[in-house]
Amino acid sequence: MPYQTLLLNCFLLLGACVCGFADDAIAPLDPMLGRPVEFYTDVHPILQAKCLACHSTAVAENELVLETAESILKGGASGAGVVPGKPEESYMYLVSTRGDEPAMPPLPNKAQAKSLTPRELGILKQWIQEGAQGGTMPTDADLAWQPIPETYKAVYSLEVSPHQRYIYAGRGNRIFVYDMLTKQEVTRLTDPALVAIQKEGLPLYGGGVAHRDFVHSLALSPDGKLLASGGYRIVKLWEKSAPEKLNELDLTTKIRTGAVSSNGTWAAFVLEDNSVKLWNLINGSLGPAINAGEQKVQAIAFAADSETVVTATETGIVKVWNLGDGKQLSETNTAKPITHLAVRKTGPQLITAHDDNILRAWAWPVADSVGEVQPVQQYSGHTQAITALTVLSNDTELLTGSRDATVKLWNLDNGTQLFNQNLGGVVTAAVASVDYAWIAATGENNVATIWNRAGQKIKDVSGSQQLAQAILDRTDDETVAKSQLAIADKAQVDMEADIKQREESLQKAKEQVEKSKKEAEEALKKANEEKTKADEAATKLAEKPDDEALKKAKEAVDLELVKQNDLAKKAQDALTSAERAVKLSEVSITTAKETLEIRKAEKLAAEETMKLATEALASAKDLSSKSVRVMQHATTSPSGITFLSAGLDQAVQEWSLSTGQALGALDLPLENLAFLTTTANGVLLSVNETGVARVWDISPKWSLVGTLGTDGSDISLSKFTDRITALAFSPDGNSLAVGGGEPSRNGEISIWNMADRSLLQEIKEPHSDTVFDIQFSRDGTRIVSGGADKFVKMFRLSDGTLVRSYEGHTDHVLGVSFQADGSSLASAGSDFDIKIWNTETGEQRRTIKNYSKQVTAIRFLGVTEKLISCSGDKTVKFHTAGNGANYRGFAGSEDFVYSVYAAQDESLVVAAGEDGTIRVWDGAKGNVLMTFPSPQPHAETAQK
Repeated sequence: MPYQTLLLNCFLLLGACVCGFADDAIAPLDPMLGRPVEFYTDVHPILQAKCLACHSTAVAENELVLETAESILKGGASGAGVVPGKPEESYMYLVSTRGDEPAMPPLPNKAQAKSLTPRELGILKQWIQEGAQGGTMPTDADLAWQPIPETYKAVYSLEVSPHQRYIYAGRGNRIFVYDMLTKQEVTRLTDPALVAIQKEGLPLYGGGVAHRDFVHSLALSPDGKLLASGGYRIVKLWEKSAPEKLNELDLTTKIRTGAVSSNGTWAAFVLEDNSVKLWNLINGSLGPAINAGEQKVQAIAFAADSETVVTATETGIVKVWNLGDGKQLSETNTAKPITHLAVRKTGPQLITAHDDNILRAWAWPVADSVGEVQPVQQYSGHTQAITALTVLSNDTELLTGSRDATVKLWNLDNGTQLFNQNLGGVVTAAVASVDYAWIAATGENNVATIWNRAGQKIKDVSGSQQLAQAILDRTDDETVAKSQLAIADKAQVDMEADIKQREESLQKAKEQVEKSKKEAEEALKKANEEKTKADEAATKLAEKPDDEALKKAKEAVDLELVKQNDLAKKAQDALTSAERAVKLSEVSITTAKETLEIRKAEKLAAEETMKLATEALASAKDLSSKSVRVMQHATTSPSGITFLSAGLDQAVQEWSLSTGQALGALDLPLENLAFLTTTANGVLLSVNETGVARVWDISPKWSLVGTLGTDGSDISLSKFTDRITALAFSPDGNSLAVGGGEPSRNGEISIWNMADRSLLQEIKEPHSDTVFDIQFSRDGTRIVSGGADKFVKMFRLSDGTLVRSYEGHTDHVLGVSFQADGSSLASAGSDFDIKIWNTETGEQRRTIKNYSKQVTAIRFLGVTEKLISCSGDKTVKFHTAGNGANYRGFAGSEDFVYSVYAAQDESLVVAAGEDGTIRVWDGAKGNVLMTFPSPQPHAETAQK
């Protein structure tokens, strides 16, 4: 049984077990081991899965511990667990057969443990028959690692990249990477050290394996560049690589234009000195020199065979050159100045753009001619100079852009316009998606516009994605600061009201003191008067001791004296109490005023934070607006579903061709580019304004760059005692929190420095059982954790001290999350509940009950009070923390859901679990957008 299933269903669950009753008895099956039974190899895994939830050292229900052979022999309240050599007299065996009561494990049980199988019962029986020997507890070095099937389904952990493009999923001991744009698996991360491991002369794992054990947890750094994965006693760090420079050539001068061969092997550059240079993009060698002559070369293109190159001049001369030796093959005079040039495979034909704004198609090959030749087709429609010219890969359509601000798509066979849209500014570049369904153009109006083929505008994009993201981040900062200021203001107002109430109470207490003082004085006066009367009566009685009248008078006076003394004492007590109340009120007011000063300081700090957040937002907006410049270059990415843009002082940025979604900037040198294109080989060619040409591999790659806890060669030396079940990066990405622990024994939390992979802090005994989830506060000063001990706990990172415990769950806490403003916490439990906590006081604000099984994960959405959560009841839900309302659900999962992600704007929801299928929903509408099912074996997808 996979660990995560046990985590949610079995040996980690420490809830109270209830006695079950015998149902159909189980007959033992000969396990056919062919050897004596080993306790730790054969028996202990069964007990761990079926029994230790209730019979561990930590729980010891009925005083019975089943962790070792010795503790089993010792037994519990019902006597010895087993009688060596005699299974039929062994209590543990008899209840496991379910033929005796109470049958064990009980059914149903909170751990959802199942009955022993006939084979498991046979192993237990054989072990007892052979004397119930304990054997030697294996060390980690002795672990008999086994491969996990490639087709293992369950997804125990997932993460989504910052631009919502990639999904990282932990399935078995593999980490799958999926691209939501292509809807395809991209790769499976590989630990090279595992590839080399062999068993009986054959690879034990092969490629595409990340861990030896199940990947129980994943965390992605805020910038999306570093992925942490948790397995058995080890954390692995995977880096998304920057583009790799494959080749570089210094052309020594600026280029005028360029082209790449259709096979992606050659690039041709027209330099400002009118020379033409050929460069082999594969091996970096230079091709033969081409002497273009004195006439200014305005355009260049490769023929479809990638063996010839064509140049065109401003006077209309077209020349064809042999790529092998650089010799001219032909020359044609079109008599029309040419500005742009392309080659169509069909025919084949040359497509030229001229200074009369007309496009012309010419027969190929172009024969030598002295006089003017006639085009085979003309395309009229642009009213100003053509600035962009591309024959689409279907070879039947031509995409153009012009200074007249229009973007047009032409049918090359009949010259009809298939698409005609106005960009609103001079067009600098135009591209189409691989399926020709989307068209994008960049212009001197500083925007790129995306349309569908029908001409409907999808989106305008502009500026720096990084600065646009900075605006979103600063907006979130302002939102949080505003909320924290409101909280601080309310706290001050409440404290002022409290002080006012206390001062009013003090005034009443003082008035009561004055009243009590008068009453005490009056009562004392009356008591003294009665004392005088009593003394006089006593004197008179002493003179006439037998006088009955005097005796009665004396008795009456004495009774009244007692009464008055009692009243005087009560009055004095009331005065003392009133005076004490005044003192207490004065002390409480002093304390409250001190607290008020703290609240005032907190409000001032919140006001300053708010001011700084507002200023930072204004600065980000100003900087972003100033960064909106002309996108001078655009090229379709190798996938054909995105495009890359660049311009002066702009990074090379990627955008979705179907939605305009910002996909981030490539990690390339920030320089002004004169040329940008992708090739058939899937690489990017860039040439900067000084003439330095570079070839980049921009395909996404991930590599193992480090480990935490151990180097992986000997996990017995690991700083972690068991599986890593929780991971979280700090908001700045500089630290990683690691949570786990040994089931039923201890919980672990440690903080690691990502710069040098060193241990920053270890929080001692944070939980008494496994830590299942952990998260940093938004300001990075605290962490919150949830564990199998049913507690939510918050710790201060500066010194690791416990700030507060939140008690209320009746079963394991499987998920925790900070609200962005720090005012609330949310937790999810195996008790089927979501709880919202007051962070400061620890009080429960509300309990949300609308799941029918364990709530396995929970997160606040960005800076909102909205929550995303998932459950073992196969559902994913949005809730509002403020009122507990479930306002949208997402169905379709066929089994336990373990992990969930939602975008802050609710545009996207991703979840996965036991059924192995990753589902992506439209977060606003609830419909499934795409699915990534569990894999079929295919080694070629493994990243080498």
